[in-house]
Order: sequence, then structure tokens, then C-alpha cells
Amino acid sequence: MMAPRVCRLRSSTFAILNERDQRTVVTLPANALVTVVVGDVDGDGLVKIRYRQKVFEMLAIDLRSRGERILRSA
Repeated sequence: MMAPRVCRLRSSTFAILNERDQRTVVTLPANALVTVVVGDVDGDGLVKIRYRQKVFEMLAIDLRSRGERILRSA
């Protein structure tokens, strides 16, 4: 099984929070550590990320252009 991809956002970035069938656009801060939980970061669509115990959706291109991968040692 592949380890989860963890990224640090270099700049603040929009994400979508979907709670109780209500979608809200939020801004995640620069330097936030996010974990990709579903989706292809190298693709063109949305990916699901975890930040502070909540799951958000974010455009993969935003994560690629505004984030940097954090390599975790085992």
C-alpha cells in the first residue's frame, strides 16, 4: 500500500468544505499541511484532502502549483 501524499501549501489556497450537503468555499492558509485522501494530484479534476480533521475538495492543479510534497521517512 502506498503512503499518503502530504503537501505543504506555499500560499493560501481555496478549497471546498462539504458538510451536511452544504458546500462552502474556504481559504486554507499558507504553510498548511494537507494529506491527499482521494484522487490523482497529477490529474485535472478535484482531489479530496484532509486538513485539521476535516475533508475538503481542491483542484488538483491548485495543489500542484501551490503545494510542495513533503517526504516522510518510515
